[in-house]
Amino acid sequence: MFSNQIEKTIITNAEILYGEELEIIQSGSIIINEHGIIEKVIKKSKQLDINTSNNSITKKNEIKIIDAEGFIVIPGFINSHIHLGDSIGKDVSANSDLNKRIHPHYGIKKTILDKTPKPLLIQMMKNTVLSMVNKGITTFVDFREGGLEGINLVREALDNIPINRITLGRIDFSKYYDYDNNPDYLDKSKKYNSILSKDTDRDFLDQQKSEYSNKKKQRKEKWSEIGLEIKRKKENDILESGYEILENCDGFGISGANENTNAMLIMYNKLVHEYKRKIKVPKNKYKDPILAIHAAEAQSTVEESIKKYKMTEIKRTLELLDPDIYIHVTNPTEFDLRLLCTKGKKIVICPRANGILGVGSAPIKKMLDLHFVLGIGTDNVMLNSPDMFKEMDYLIKSQRAIEKDSSFLSAKEVLKMATVNGGKIFDLNSGCIKKGYKADLLFIDKYDLDLYPIFDAHMAIVNRCTERQVKAIMISGKLIRENINLV
Repeated sequence: MFSNQIEKTIITNAEILYGEELEIIQSGSIIINEHGIIEKVIKKSKQLDINTSNNSITKKNEIKIIDAEGFIVIPGFINSHIHLGDSIGKDVSANSDLNKRIHPHYGIKKTILDKTPKPLLIQMMKNTVLSMVNKGITTFVDFREGGLEGINLVREALDNIPINRITLGRIDFSKYYDYDNNPDYLDKSKKYNSILSKDTDRDFLDQQKSEYSNKKKQRKEKWSEIGLEIKRKKENDILESGYEILENCDGFGISGANENTNAMLIMYNKLVHEYKRKIKVPKNKYKDPILAIHAAEAQSTVEESIKKYKMTEIKRTLELLDPDIYIHVTNPTEFDLRLLCTKGKKIVICPRANGILGVGSAPIKKMLDLHFVLGIGTDNVMLNSPDMFKEMDYLIKSQRAIEKDSSFLSAKEVLKMATVNGGKIFDLNSGCIKKGYKADLLFIDKYDLDLYPIFDAHMAIVNRCTERQVKAIMISGKLIRENINLV
């Protein structure tokens, strides 16, 4: 740890992945000021105008010297999407589908969160955060369930753990009305799968269409009635709850579009705009609240939205919510992607979560062709360990297999998604080694048995690196973990 006496820190003799393009600098130096901000990056350590071998000069000027010979210094990882709350349910119902596992209204995840004692939830979340730190994640974005109580739980879990976080809250609408918890809802996707089947008997098809149409009408009337009821009797309570949530976090992280009525989406939009208008100096650290939503995660959710609302999740949310960031976008239509591109939206993909749930793989090539800024998230802890090394490794290999192209998706591009792009998406001064950015850094042992000799630093980190090769972690200029003496 650094003492309060130290004014500056200088990292010397490091191989550095510099700037937004992760340019490789051999034997460079990084000067960090007393506030943990990068003051300067020098491409040759010999250009330093300080004698690093003179201990008296070092003490006199209150400068700490870190000799990083033998290390690659890279930006700390930004985990752009995680659900910490379900850390208690690792691999529960491992072979079930998306809805049965993580649906916010009736999935196994909801049952676990509702029935687990709060102290145990807090401890499990704390364990996950410590795991992230050890794996080189210096910033994470948590989508918080449970309203204000959920936000307070994660605050307790992170007490005294040195890691940067963005917390996106969510209104607990169940306090204001009951969701449709009928188990038959789980079978609706099967019903319109049969409707869409080419092999279905025509008479049976017509019967199913008629049956589905009637039930859809009933549901529409029910949801419309609920929406009106909320607006008429509960809007003020919901707005007050929403304002309180925004006061205590960094914005809203909304569940899937289909789990939110039109009234709910409009309410979220209204809350953010009213908050921006009324609160000139927000209590949280961001100038404006972030608005993010899950969308187009599975083909079944896209089909459900079309059946229920006559439009895709993405088109509907753009019209009613207008979020800043979309999570997943695994199964968008061509029109969806062009809409998002036109509107300048950011996308966070979750490759391993989509893989384990069997919902497909995001159309990365199309997204890159449209110049989207893509971030990476490890998603639900009940599905995956919070490991960005595994995420990058899975992403590059699965995408090259899908495209049948060994040169598709460079390792540098993947590494940018885990660092630089996360900073851009959430407007952070982190994820990049450059003047003015926070000194959130990882020290990778380039002589490790699994890495040496390194012919391509970007590929070595994406394809071969694990938690083991991370020998030191720096957050805001402070060494929070080091497995080797760097001083």
